[in-house]
Amino acid sequence: MVRKLTITLVISFFLVLIAPTQAQEIIVTPEVAPSDLPTSAYIEGLDMIWQDLNRCSAAAFTIQLSYFDEFTDDYSAIVKRLNPNIEDVSVRVEEMVTVAEEYGLTGIVRRGGTILMLKKLVAAGFPVLIENSYYEGADGWNDWMSHNRVLVGYDDATEEFLFLDSLLGNGDDDKGKRLKYEDVAERWRAFNRNYLILYHPDQESALQAVLGPQWDALYNAQWTLQQNEEERATDKADSFTIFNQAWALLQLGRYEEAAAAYDEARNLGLPRRMFWYDFGVLEAYLAVGRYDDVITIVRNTLQDTPGVEELYYYIALAYYGQSNTERAVANLEAALFRNRFYTEAQTKLTEWTTGS
Repeated sequence: MVRKLTITLVISFFLVLIAPTQAQEIIVTPEVAPSDLPTSAYIEGLDMIWQDLNRCSAAAFTIQLSYFDEFTDDYSAIVKRLNPNIEDVSVRVEEMVTVAEEYGLTGIVRRGGTILMLKKLVAAGFPVLIENSYYEGADGWNDWMSHNRVLVGYDDATEEFLFLDSLLGNGDDDKGKRLKYEDVAERWRAFNRNYLILYHPDQESALQAVLGPQWDALYNAQWTLQQNEEERATDKADSFTIFNQAWALLQLGRYEEAAAAYDEARNLGLPRRMFWYDFGVLEAYLAVGRYDDVITIVRNTLQDTPGVEELYYYIALAYYGQSNTERAVANLEAALFRNRFYTEAQTKLTEWTTGS
């Protein structure tokens, strides 16, 4: 289970790495609310989609896409694109960005989000997809899982967000499921407060104005690092805090520190499904040559669910690092069997089998 801390005081093989090529100082500035930010805002024009089992990502993404005229497909088309294998129970927000581009849209993913940032985006007319914790039963962390929702409104008078939720619905008035700011913040924290925004290319300057320095991925990583370092000094600090901190260290190219932080988070305890959704620990261990640890984590996770294609990709990289090309290739083929759209796996397979 996730335990509280007592405070006394990539090379990235898969996700885009933003580490600086040389040491540089990044000054994180305090977040300031715009003077003209309304006390409430609501975005019309999104379709409510009810999810199939383990398909909240496709449903939430379809809801978000429905806001744009370019999207002329439906939920079933998105399921086939994001979950081509019936056993696939996990979709990364970065995958959604790739699919959005197929419809002529652009997507941006950031972490270290805040309640204020969500409000600013909605007030500017950008529906936001976020990932948060959901509990399907009474067995605490054993029932913990990821769930995606699309934010369409907020109301400061009641301190509530309004979400279109593919599992819990869109509220009694069909305008959105109401959730308190505090509840959203706590559930969002486990997924490093990530958020996905879709936009037309001609909206880029408007979105940059809303995000401010968070538009820059390197700044966002440093912001996220500082956010979680500050959280470590509070009574909210737990293994999620350290896990999130490790992600930021990985993005900043501080691989040894990232691997050590991931060790600390794992030792404190994480939900059993954590590695269905987040693969930063595997990237960090690969970056420092801890191939056996990658293989162990992947094998243990696959005992729970065999359908997460990324796990086969990362264990392939570990085997390749150990000069076991035969097993590496076999696992890339397994990854592609699980998801034929997996371009990173296909690129590696071509590289390893043809030398090109």
